[in-house]
Amino acid sequence: MAWKHLFERKTLEMLNEEVQGQQSLHRVLGPVSLTSLGVGAIIGAGIFAMTGRVAANDAGPAVVLSFALAGVACVFAALCYSEFAAMAPVAGSAYTYTYATLGEVWAWIIGWDLILEYAMACGVVAAHWTHYLNVALQTLFGIEIPPVLTSDPFTPVMVGGHAVQAFVNLPAILIMLATTVVLVIGIRESATTNAVLVVVKLAVVLLVIGLGVSYVSMDNWTGVPVERRKDVDVGDYLRRHPDVAAKIPDGAYTGLKTGQNLLDAHPAIAEGMSENEKTSFGNLPNEAKKWGMLAVLGIKSWLEPVDEAVRSPFMPYGFSGIMVGAALVFFAYVGFDSISTHAEEAVNPQRDVPLAILGSLILCTVLYMLVAGVITGMEQYPDIDPKAAVAEAFRKQAVIQKSWLLNSLAGLIAIGALAGMTSVILVTFLSQSRVFLAMARDGLLPKQVFAAVHPKYRTPYRSTILTGLVIALVSGFTPIRMLEEMVSIGTLMAFVLVCGSVLVLRIRRPEVHRPFRCPALFLVAPAGIFVNLALMFFLPLDTWMRLVVWLALGMMIYLAYGMRSSVLRTRASELA
Repeated sequence: MAWKHLFERKTLEMLNEEVQGQQSLHRVLGPVSLTSLGVGAIIGAGIFAMTGRVAANDAGPAVVLSFALAGVACVFAALCYSEFAAMAPVAGSAYTYTYATLGEVWAWIIGWDLILEYAMACGVVAAHWTHYLNVALQTLFGIEIPPVLTSDPFTPVMVGGHAVQAFVNLPAILIMLATTVVLVIGIRESATTNAVLVVVKLAVVLLVIGLGVSYVSMDNWTGVPVERRKDVDVGDYLRRHPDVAAKIPDGAYTGLKTGQNLLDAHPAIAEGMSENEKTSFGNLPNEAKKWGMLAVLGIKSWLEPVDEAVRSPFMPYGFSGIMVGAALVFFAYVGFDSISTHAEEAVNPQRDVPLAILGSLILCTVLYMLVAGVITGMEQYPDIDPKAAVAEAFRKQAVIQKSWLLNSLAGLIAIGALAGMTSVILVTFLSQSRVFLAMARDGLLPKQVFAAVHPKYRTPYRSTILTGLVIALVSGFTPIRMLEEMVSIGTLMAFVLVCGSVLVLRIRRPEVHRPFRCPALFLVAPAGIFVNLALMFFLPLDTWMRLVVWLALGMMIYLAYGMRSSVLRTRASELA
């Protein structure tokens, strides 16, 4: 086995040759369609599923800053994506770019990471889709789907204060199967469907901003006492109870297992506590979860003074809350990089892909910040519904104002959320199949399945059908809320590698024509690497462990199949 070929790289000329001939995809997407694809993938999960959760539990009103920070990190990566996508308008996104700069093994790693990012993002959003469908049905028609059909069998559904054992998340399965059919039919039809959904949800988002501003109270941003935040962390408690802090051994946090708190691991800490104190302490989030890998590495102690210095009613969770919030809402930014996976289907990719990437990212970041500001201004952040923040904010106002109009608007907002999440599923799933196509063309996955293009529809139909069935089963029968963090860490990792790849290629191939040149690349790329890595380190240890397990599984597949079947490796061996 020629291990030296692990870092074999493609040339840009090879990339452009691959999209010629019978296996090429239709070039039918213009700048409006590409931007619509980006907006379709971005707006949805962020506004309708993540804003409420992060505002209530992680950042408070400063969730606006979390979205801004995540947007800045994305801008650095977007500029790098744009340069590469204009040079090599082929399917595959970060996978293809890494193959041309860092070599095959790194390309496999990022490709396997993108599979996790895109496929599991579809499953997570499909699960949230069910909840908003129920809200729409309840608000507009007074009916609801039976609880046994709205969740996976491992996650009980609360009905009237009682836990009900669910059987399957049926709506999630159905929306995934419907999306699969649309994507098999063709990219033009998929883009048209997505454009309609984008118009609907943009109208709803603008309605939320325009109407919600009149219900915003400045006191909700700056007048809620810090002590009202939901999760007072262990560090705060220990600063108020030094006698308890003295009982905690060194390294106590790093030894915790998933779901375990300090009292479970070290019962001696509870000596002298009342039952109420034990219960309260047991419900506090541990420092390792709040500070992620920084707690494991011992860096959090340097940043805790900053946390305290900036803590205020607007930033009740401090600096770490903003950072954790930014890392979590990265789940909502999967969309813009999906545009680069469709560069092969763009009519004028050198011009349109950079415009679409930057345009959709800037537009959606502004809308995210405005909606987050409206929602945290309409009600106090501890009272925000983490599951349906936007619709629930208007429903509560409808009760206060006794307004049937506001109640109807809450139902329309729920419908807009459904449109938003449907387009997220559509575009994210579309991107997944294109990554599979690129990897199969290189021989790293079986071509008979993942590179087969339908003779009539010109779509990678076999991989679409196979992936659609798998994601449908995952979304219907698997508890996947923890995968939100997995999607975020996968996205951040992809951005780090893309920033590094474009920097390497600018040094190695300065003579190559670049229709779009990233401005100040030698500042932008390192800044993108630093910011995205920083956000990764605010994600918890168990998320990193799951990422390592996923990547290890991928490496076993690569060593067993991809490494032996690689087209580039075979070509290099023949020339040797």
